[in-house]
Amino acid sequence: MPPSASSADSAWKDRIDERFTALRGCAALTVMLAHYQYVGLLPSLPVFKFSGQLAVMVFFFLSSFLLSHSLTKACLSGTGTLRALGDYAINRVFRVFPSLIVVVTLSWRLGLAYFEPSARYLDVLRSSVTLGKAPGPLWTIPVELTFYLYLPVVLAVALSLTRTRPGAGAAIVAFFAWCVGIAVARRIGAPVGAWMTLGFHHYANSFVGGVLLYALLHNRRIVFAGGGAALGYAGLLLGGVAVPFVHDAVLRGDASMSEFADPAAWRAYYDGVFPFAPLIVGAVVYGILHPGNTWLSRVLRARVLRRTGELSFGVYLLHLPMIDLIGSRLGFAAAIAATFACAALLSRAVEKPAIAFGARIRRALRFRQAPGASHWPIIMGDARAD
Repeated sequence: MPPSASSADSAWKDRIDERFTALRGCAALTVMLAHYQYVGLLPSLPVFKFSGQLAVMVFFFLSSFLLSHSLTKACLSGTGTLRALGDYAINRVFRVFPSLIVVVTLSWRLGLAYFEPSARYLDVLRSSVTLGKAPGPLWTIPVELTFYLYLPVVLAVALSLTRTRPGAGAAIVAFFAWCVGIAVARRIGAPVGAWMTLGFHHYANSFVGGVLLYALLHNRRIVFAGGGAALGYAGLLLGGVAVPFVHDAVLRGDASMSEFADPAAWRAYYDGVFPFAPLIVGAVVYGILHPGNTWLSRVLRARVLRRTGELSFGVYLLHLPMIDLIGSRLGFAAAIAATFACAALLSRAVEKPAIAFGARIRRALRFRQAPGASHWPIIMGDARAD
């Protein structure tokens, strides 16, 4: 049977290109500059301070959206479900672990940022991939790894539900209700329980949001209307308003952002923002995929942003060790330059060779499955307007 999106309606998939890499680069820059502002970068202009977790929401959403695309594409290509899942697992392992282990090892050995040299090495490695124990920005790594286990199942359910209009409508309503439920629960001080985490993290709705948007597009439950690019601009505007600097310094006239000096006020602010982050990021992604040649798309085609996105994982891992190693002696500009230089070296010496090695393993294993023999049945079949 043919895939659920016809070739005419799947042109948006061809627009999943370097613009997404550039958006990931923007998020990595935001996280780095936010952390640097905490330790003294441009204290009189805290544009990025308190904004790092907004960028992390972008990472989470993009990760699940792009992985949904690659996994669905593999299953529909005639590869077979077993081999597609095997390739997915191998790719994730060799994409994340080699670079992570190198950075964690060097940070521990040199006593930089994350770990003390007195700590046991195995404990350091274990904590860096353990939910709730990974230090600093590394906390996102075990969250990502955990969701990698869930994603194939969530994707299968989302693709199945959105094949019909009633199912798609129910999925959208349920997702929005989940976001509202998280906001209400945090408002009344309810603990982050399993009902709102799906068992792995309270930012799960950003991951699930990326999967759901992909499924809705794949099954043609969301289309690209003529004026639809405005949705992307609206998402960008709302995201901009949610940035603490804009909220406090620009709209409220509090240039020092004194409100967030109180941790309780900071948490209360983000408890209202985080639950709806996937709706905002989803609108931006829709705008990027829109066939109109918008200025947003043109900006995200900038070479410097694309290159930053290509190095984003290394930048994310290295920016705090670099402030300890370089910034404390030579200043923030040197730390930023060193972060990108070391991220480029990490990419060339570790990340790319590891990914290539994983690809060789995938080819060597050659899962014993005839092409097309075992697809997820819920991915195949026509999406009908019923």
